[in-house]
Amino acid sequence: MSDSIATPNRSSSAFAAPWQSSLIRFYRWLQQRLWLLLPLLAIPAIWPLLKMGLPLSADGTLHLLRVVLLDHHISNGVLYPRWVPELFTGLGYPVFNFYSPLAYYLAELLHLIGLDFVAALIASFAVLIVFSGFGMYRLARDVLGSRHTWAALVAATAYMYAPYLLTNVYIRGAIAEVGAQAWLPWVFWSARRMLTAARPSQYVVALALTLAGLALTHNITLLFTPLILAAYIMVVWVQTDRSPVRLGWIAVGLVAAMGVSAFFWAP
Repeated sequence: MSDSIATPNRSSSAFAAPWQSSLIRFYRWLQQRLWLLLPLLAIPAIWPLLKMGLPLSADGTLHLLRVVLLDHHISNGVLYPRWVPELFTGLGYPVFNFYSPLAYYLAELLHLIGLDFVAALIASFAVLIVFSGFGMYRLARDVLGSRHTWAALVAATAYMYAPYLLTNVYIRGAIAEVGAQAWLPWVFWSARRMLTAARPSQYVVALALTLAGLALTHNITLLFTPLILAAYIMVVWVQTDRSPVRLGWIAVGLVAAMGVSAFFWAP
């Protein structure tokens, strides 16, 4: 009798083993790709935008107007309109010459692929929130170590739900400042990789593009960034091999960032 009872148990155990093995393999696969969960985790943060549309914010309508004007000039062959003659009661205003325009180009790109202007601005906010989460995930994983992926996911989620970030989205409607907050973790991650990677030269392009992206997205944030970034670089540098070569490569990245964004700030 005992043998007849034990046989089904052995059969059940043998049936469960492949499923357990598959779940373990899936968990290990997911643990190295937790960033894939960030768009799902961002849904509650962007759901009010999707449900109710563009909020009545302090600057949202102003930025919407600028997207419309940018589209008007691009459709007329002016890819970078430094002077916008329609503003200031028809007298014109050089808004894109002194206010970083990259966030408007993101909205314009989304408009060109089929969204109306309001939907394009809403989608831009959503894209930037998720992009900020990706950047913080990379930074946190680099700081904490590749084994601490769940901690990096928590840090990335917390950053997407940071009160000031969501205030810029729903209260201020500051699309450019949201973009700047999205760039910041990528800037610090790039600088950190240049100080800790075996080949710092591999991250020169990353530092150049992220810093240039920050400059072209929100130049006011750029004013506050250099001192903090320099302090962070020195703290990490003294904790590593203190190689002057690494600082040299960072200098190359900074110069490259200035060159990439020179069309905006140099004139």
